[in-house]
Amino acid sequence: MLFSCIIMAIILFHAAACSKGPLADEPDIYGYWVDPADGTVYRTIQLGNQLWMADNLNLGEMIDAGKEQLDNGIIEKYCYDNNPEMCDKYGGLYQWGEAMRWDTTDSSRGICPEGWHIPSDGEWKLLEIYLGMPREAADDILWRGHFQGAMLRPDGNTGFDALLAGNRYFNGHFHQAGSTGYFWTSTSSPGGHAWRRGVNVTENGIYRSVNLKTFGFSVRCMKYQDNL
Repeated sequence: MLFSCIIMAIILFHAAACSKGPLADEPDIYGYWVDPADGTVYRTIQLGNQLWMADNLNLGEMIDAGKEQLDNGIIEKYCYDNNPEMCDKYGGLYQWGEAMRWDTTDSSRGICPEGWHIPSDGEWKLLEIYLGMPREAADDILWRGHFQGAMLRPDGNTGFDALLAGNRYFNGHFHQAGSTGYFWTSTSSPGGHAWRRGVNVTENGIYRSVNLKTFGFSVRCMKYQDNL
């Protein structure tokens, strides 16, 4: 059924042409959106009035982790351990400037498909509050909330599937694949930093902090239900 749904979506070239049939232990929660630019099919999950992609982006040409991603008109990505198969598993890792396509505007499209954007720090807070995090906790830093991170993990109950892709450290080394996933927001911060989120295999909360833009993190795209 999954195969037939994807084929139908590609033919019709519009979002959520049909839903994925449930697996034995998985609810029927996913939709599909097809990028008319290249036919790529993305899983989607609706949380409140936000529609999120349920997969990490994996766009661009892989470059060696020892090199910086440049404003050269080419989307560049890192693959964990410089192994293309890790991009197939976890998606690409991007420095903030590359993820944003060198725009500094909150909720910029960045490398997301047309009609989608990289969520801002505030839009992540909306998601967290929708999942039950108190407003005062959402405004805090470091690990916040009691169970929202667990809800977003691949073993959680939201379908968000926050892949634990690790990160590319600013010095070109890779860390934490399989244990932690980090996601850029589109919100910049002074001193060459930007806001990020983190989800860990053993932590039930969600990590919020600023981080140097030269790190390589995962990217998720979202849009609002009203824009479908």
